[in-house]
Amino acid sequence: MAGPNDFTGQNIQDTYQRVLQLSSSNHITDGTGSVITDLTVDGTGSFGRLICTSITASTGQFDEATIFLGTTPFNKAELDNLKEGKAINTTSKDLKDGDTGRTNIIRPDALMSPVDDNTYSKFTIASKIGTFVSGTLFHDLNLNGNNNYVRIGDGNTDIQLKGNINDATLDGGTF
Repeated sequence: MAGPNDFTGQNIQDTYQRVLQLSSSNHITDGTGSVITDLTVDGTGSFGRLICTSITASTGQFDEATIFLGTTPFNKAELDNLKEGKAINTTSKDLKDGDTGRTNIIRPDALMSPVDDNTYSKFTIASKIGTFVSGTLFHDLNLNGNNNYVRIGDGNTDIQLKGNINDATLDGGTF
């Protein structure tokens, strides 16, 4: 008696519809010759690399280390970095003062509070960082030619540092 994988004397197209095979046109078909998906073999006759127009499935299987979106690779190490909140940059940057070759760099327009859409730090203007608290610019760092300053406050009660400050002391007390 033939075992489950012994097809001797049997026509696959008649009895084994779930068996996959490679057609003469390099399509993956079931035992009846019907195309399973729009998958084609890379032309070598090998199932090593499949080129897909599209895949519709509830699950998928990918190489253990990398998937490709078009020709752009996305690998497991990059996914792990994203899960840890790290960047996935591959181009290194020098951060001055001997801090070189850094790739864990995030370049957002803003960092926003997870509980308040009106509290964030904004990075959209060159040489300036603004921190908004409840929608009010509260911390303003500006390095722009002759208009350099640091301001902390809500516009009514501010601490401003401008000009050349070589030596300063702030002591507690009443202001």
